[in-house]
Amino acid sequence: MAENHPPNHGFKGDSIVAQHAIFALLVDTLSNQIQVKYQAMPVSPFDTHERVMLTFNAAMFIYATTSVAEVILRTQKSVHQRLVGNIRLFASALATILLLEILSLIVSCIISVLWTCLFVKLAYESCQDLCQLLSQTTYEALDMLKKLIANVRSPEEKPNQPNVQVLTSPGTD
Repeated sequence: MAENHPPNHGFKGDSIVAQHAIFALLVDTLSNQIQVKYQAMPVSPFDTHERVMLTFNAAMFIYATTSVAEVILRTQKSVHQRLVGNIRLFASALATILLLEILSLIVSCIISVLWTCLFVKLAYESCQDLCQLLSQTTYEALDMLKKLIANVRSPEEKPNQPNVQVLTSPGTD
């Protein structure tokens, strides 16, 4: 899978650390702004924006899970690291926009347009990776099936044990 795509410098070690730092800074800043906004109110964002906060928590869970998976795949030098990295980027962008929606609906709508562009790009790359993975898996499965059928239909079967002569008793002939 890695042969078809140019090397993505966004998934190098230092770049990934920078992406995590930027995301942490955004979430921290936005959550502080939300605290200031709701400080004088008797309600919380969970009361006024229940669905947004639940979706934000789901996006954060996906972000954390894919971050761990990405580290594991990176240490194994797996070609699937890019796919998991794309999911991580998608989840982080979604979480940021959801926090922006609590602060300002207009700003979040504008940023959502940019997020949609990122989503389309990541979905396209991920779809290519998944299609290639499926194609490769199908090819290998068919190859194994052909070998299995060839072994079953082979007229010259070779037993695993050496030929043993059967001794017959003199009275059975």
